[in-house]
Formats: sequence, C-alpha cells, structure tokens
Amino acid sequence: MVVKPYNDAKLNNGVFLRTFSKDILTEELVWHRDHSDRRVEVLEGKDWEIQIENGLPRRLEKGDTVWIPALTYHRIKRGTTDLVLRIEEFK
Repeated sequence: MVVKPYNDAKLNNGVFLRTFSKDILTEELVWHRDHSDRRVEVLEGKDWEIQIENGLPRRLEKGDTVWIPALTYHRIKRGTTDLVLRIEEFK
C-alpha cells in the first residue's frame, strides 16, 4: 500500500478537499501526473508553490485556481502553513 503525503475528504463525486501538512518532508512532494484534468482551488496555505512541467514555480495564494491537464507532470513545493485545496476532477 502506498502512503500518500496528504489527507483527502470527499465532498461529492469528483470533488474533494486535500490537505498537505506544513511539516511534510520535501522529498515526499515529488513530480507526478494525474489521469484526469483537474481544477484546483487554494482554500488555505501560505508560501506554497506549484510547478508545472516546463514552467517555473508559481506561488499559490488563497483564492487562486489552477488548471492541471491530464497527464501533465507537476509538483507542489512546501510552504509555512498547512495547504488546503479543493480539487475537482474531470474524467
């Protein structure tokens, strides 16, 4: 069983809250890709960044929305508070 570096809470079909701890180890935040398109809304978090393949890291601010196309490599870079995201998957 793979241990995920976050906690998920399902809101409804295809929508969930994902929480990353401010204490997560940097090496747990790896480049990865998802099988579905995703719209990610930042609900909480300070000093976190997202980096999408072939791009520079971008600061995530409360209220930001990020579109991540299916099969696009991306990663999160740790901030100073917990990060809470609302993620909507499109299959």
